[in-house]
Amino acid sequence: MQIPDQPPEKRLDLHASASAEGLSAHPQLDPPVKLDREVKEKLTMSKVTIIVPIYNVEEYVAKCLDSLLRQTYSDYVIYAVNDGSPKNEQPIIDRYAAAYPEKVVAIRKENGGYGSVLEMAIARLDSEYFLVCDPDDYLADDALETLVGLADANQADLVIGAKNFIYSDSDEQKYDPAYNTKFTALRPGQGYVKGTPEFENLLFVDPSPHAKLYRRSLAANIQFPHKIGYTDNLLFYISLLNAEKVVYTDKALAYYLIDRAGNTMTDLKPQVIDAHAQVFSTILDQAERCSAVPALFYYRIFEAYKFSFYQLRRIKGTPAEKLEHAEVLYRLVEKLMPHRAAILEGMTRFGYTGSRERMKDKLVLTAGVSHPVYRRWVKSFVKE
Repeated sequence: MQIPDQPPEKRLDLHASASAEGLSAHPQLDPPVKLDREVKEKLTMSKVTIIVPIYNVEEYVAKCLDSLLRQTYSDYVIYAVNDGSPKNEQPIIDRYAAAYPEKVVAIRKENGGYGSVLEMAIARLDSEYFLVCDPDDYLADDALETLVGLADANQADLVIGAKNFIYSDSDEQKYDPAYNTKFTALRPGQGYVKGTPEFENLLFVDPSPHAKLYRRSLAANIQFPHKIGYTDNLLFYISLLNAEKVVYTDKALAYYLIDRAGNTMTDLKPQVIDAHAQVFSTILDQAERCSAVPALFYYRIFEAYKFSFYQLRRIKGTPAEKLEHAEVLYRLVEKLMPHRAAILEGMTRFGYTGSRERMKDKLVLTAGVSHPVYRRWVKSFVKE
């Protein structure tokens, strides 16, 4: 979509400093966020809503919004949500909303975390589809056109696109198909139907929000935890389990900045372990309401637990402090134990290496011996 140029006397410098003279602070809104009539009309009229959760990304948000305004597809609105950021993103958001009132909806709320933004936005959307774009990332110009075209052509509930990794120190780009090619090969343009053997291949898709178009109804009943990260995992897995038909494209439609300080890809704070445990426990809880859950789903959640376990060595803290976080993670193990058979089947199918490692995992999933084995394993692991 070509945005018409503005006359010089009315043109806004959308990249100006947030401290520019004449900018007033946007009033803080107390939750629950109330949408005025104009905002509701924008959301109702659009087929797609792009949700942009904004927090501590002042230097990136303009580039993100620019990419969204360049979309070749026109039937969309941008839902720019300032999640109580301490930085100066709000004046930037306000300038975009003023310059493009037909496209940008500016919302400011008290800080509640990524999940609170998703929860608020999804609950209020009237559009058929939505897409989440993190504010330090951006989309290809034809991203929406491609995703919506595939959704319409296939009557799909979820469309998944590939992406490019971006490294901030060099601007180097690296193509990522958005799924683990070691274990499966997704066919572009094919409709994956729920309940078929091929559908479980989608469980190897990267759950990050990049280049994913969701039918709103998939996520309408998801309950998001607040004040923690990684809730995009909850959005993807529960939406996938709710979907009747999913389509994949190998075209890179999103650009993912992966090495920004504070990005969850680079954040090694101890709370990361706790957040992983809470989010994946929540995924298991809400999956109980879904039908036809593939057995492979439980193996994939177990793999998420294993990933978190191995982060114990990387986070800062004494062995005793790491043990405390390991106990939080063990709550996830307890929820996985009833699905031991499905997890062991996944281990067999997908090439678990090392008999010692496999034996430990079997014991950790075995009632009666699980917790003592787990504690011994953690103690030896964090001291290595």
